Amino acid sequence: MSKSKVLNLICILFVCVVFIYSVLNDWYKGTGGYHYSNRVAVLEYHHIDPVASDYTITPEMFKSHLEALKNNHYHVIPMKQFIDFLNGTGTVPPNAVVLTFDDGYESFYKYAYPILKEEQMSATNFIIVSYLGTNPGTPFLNWNEIQQMQADGFNFYSHTYNAHDFATDQQGNPVAPLTNPIYLKEKNRMETESEYRERVTSDLAEAEKVIQQKLGSQDKLFCFPHGRYNQTLLDLGDALGYKYYFTGLDGLNAPGTKLIKRVNVGVAKVKASSLPRILKGETTVLGNLRILLKNIVVTQRTSEA
Repeated sequence: MSKSKVLNLICILFVCVVFIYSVLNDWYKGTGGYHYSNRVAVLEYHHIDPVASDYTITPEMFKSHLEALKNNHYHVIPMKQFIDFLNGTGTVPPNAVVLTFDDGYESFYKYAYPILKEEQMSATNFIIVSYLGTNPGTPFLNWNEIQQMQADGFNFYSHTYNAHDFATDQQGNPVAPLTNPIYLKEKNRMETESEYRERVTSDLAEAEKVIQQKLGSQDKLFCFPHGRYNQTLLDLGDALGYKYYFTGLDGLNAPGTKLIKRVNVGVAKVKASSLPRILKGETTVLGNLRILLKNIVVTQRTSEA
């Protein structure tokens, strides 16, 4: 048999093995077995409102998400248990899930908080610190609400002090202010590299100072606005003591992971019936191939931002 025929045969056998493994793996999970172990899925939400939109789901939909997790043998764990797991100092149950919200909208207190308490679950919110207590159309949490929820086991970490929204460069193009120098109108020029680094460091440090003052000493976690980051931002964050960063990358998380992957399910199109299928897709062969390709695209986009 020629070498080319042998290689073709090996390729065919490999594809068959992968297919059989995927089918059997999916079948086993469908019989009530565990979906994954020694890994954690981190779910991403933003806003809850009676009127759904791109990054907004209704209270009823959120409640049905939690019920779907319970009915499909997922276990919602608190952030502290997740961090201990990442540190290698703790364990998590099979099918572990962490719930996260971005931005610090008041809807978290109004809708998510009572539903989660009813289900005996907790969640984490990454807050834009300077927006707290304001109402630019969609109201944000205030510190009284945050402190009340913290007393009930909910967690709050930085999503910047005031560097969440896009700025502009010299041509007026939108840029992410944590990953790019911005245009200084009062000086009619772009920031220098040192000015950019000083501004970012100041923003991150101010957010962390306020959070620690209001909520007490806690782990330093940071969520990238819009999922955008670069090595400079990581270096500046590391210098301030941040250990884990929450991203827009997809996938599950194992011990030692620094850039935390999340599954964005806080959108109107993700129904409760779709949630188990989406999480199941994080563990299949084809699902992991999709995640790999998606993350390559996301990483390229965020590094250029």
